[in-house]
Amino acid sequence: MIEPVRLVFRVAALILLAVMIAMPAIQVVLREVIRAPFIGAEELTRFMLICVTFITFPYVVSSGANIRMEEFIQGLPEPVRQPLHVLIAGTGVIGFGIAAYSVAVAALTNLNNATPTLGIPNWIFFSAAFLGLLFAAVEYMIQFVKALRGRNLYVTLAAEQAPDEEPQL
Repeated sequence: MIEPVRLVFRVAALILLAVMIAMPAIQVVLREVIRAPFIGAEELTRFMLICVTFITFPYVVSSGANIRMEEFIQGLPEPVRQPLHVLIAGTGVIGFGIAAYSVAVAALTNLNNATPTLGIPNWIFFSAAFLGLLFAAVEYMIQFVKALRGRNLYVTLAAEQAPDEEPQL
């Protein structure tokens, strides 16, 4: 059910990343060749970096690519591992849920603020952070349920699988 949302986030992240990479190159060409610099290119690049970071975060969580002490956890006995996975996923839901709520409050109190050069409303920055943190909390909720059921916590895309492996959901 959440797979279409994951796909939208992945595609959006790729587009934002491409724009973020292209922006300094375009700025150099405009400034050095055409002699007409793009005012605000640096600001737009920073905006893209913020968006890429938060939009890709739910995928990082769902795939288990975020920083964790998996080697340490795997060294623990099975009766300890499963409750620890439940605890970690549960605290992820709570922590990122609180963070998403905090960002929403910050966005609502800064509706009239904008960036100095391009005038990008701050709520757009906050929206990327809010969506990323909210869906990271949703991904942790999915992991929480999986941990309670003793299932594999992490999702891998079909393209990440070896040809003879089945996708893990």
